[in-house]
Amino acid sequence: MRETMYTMIYDIEIGNYKLGMLDKVEVHKSVEQLSDTAIITLPAAQYNNALEVENKLKRGDAVSIMFGYKESGMEGEFSGWLQRISTDGGNIKLHCEDDMFLFRKEIPNEVLKKVTLETLLNKVVTGCGLDLKVDCSYSWTYDKFVINNATGYDVLKKIQEECGADTYLCGDTLHVHPPGEMMDEERFYDLAVNVEEESLTYRRAADKKIKVVVKALLPDGTVREVETGSTGGEKIEIKSPTSDEASMKARGELEVKRRTFDGYEGSITGWLIPMCRPADSVTLRDKDYPYKDGTYFVTSVTTEFSKEGGKRKIDLGFRLS
Repeated sequence: MRETMYTMIYDIEIGNYKLGMLDKVEVHKSVEQLSDTAIITLPAAQYNNALEVENKLKRGDAVSIMFGYKESGMEGEFSGWLQRISTDGGNIKLHCEDDMFLFRKEIPNEVLKKVTLETLLNKVVTGCGLDLKVDCSYSWTYDKFVINNATGYDVLKKIQEECGADTYLCGDTLHVHPPGEMMDEERFYDLAVNVEEESLTYRRAADKKIKVVVKALLPDGTVREVETGSTGGEKIEIKSPTSDEASMKARGELEVKRRTFDGYEGSITGWLIPMCRPADSVTLRDKDYPYKDGTYFVTSVTTEFSKEGGKRKIDLGFRLS
């Protein structure tokens, strides 16, 4: 596919306003970050008109972004909320966040004892006044969890940092899963056909020595440590929210799996077709080196759209097959 054959079209709505001028849009989505974000840049050449647009918008306005090619149709690329407006460098930029924006509310202070992760997640959802389902693969119980002057977003971020989970919203469901457990669509890329540029390095697992030290705080104030992986290379320390050895070992092994495999590290950049989202799988083909062909978990996608064209930068996670 070559984009010169296609006509760029877009449909962007913010609050009650339909955007009629545009310099560019950048949408970033990731399973490793809580929020999907979008930055809409209005053209500097029409600064006065852009100022009029700014006056019609306010924080918390609903945002809908669609774009694509006239010949193939538009895709819904982002939906969320206007978080803030900046005017740096002569440009007006509209900074948007997905429904994680709705978790940026303070929730009641509470000390929770013997609380399961799923119960805690439901408490956060309820505390933010949201009507969302929770889909959580983990079954551990916190001995103690303290909520003190925190937003729902703060609590979700703490949970994600401690357990390394893929944490994201999809539709009306908050998802919390081990990396790569939940897979969406399968996408196919051929380095000679639909990849504009690549930043890939092929590495072998034998060359990547990693030791993971998982630490958990015990009720008596001491720290339990569980080690996985191999010595002689990079050492990584992570905190575990639960202190039973089986869970700690599983957490360590998961981190080793994420970082050691025979395969590519890096990213590829293609056009708007095919669609690709985080948690999709990407099968890469290279006719010059068929032994390097493989399927990878997509951790993040950054999509850019302007009159010059559209691009998707796809960051690869661990190898699936």
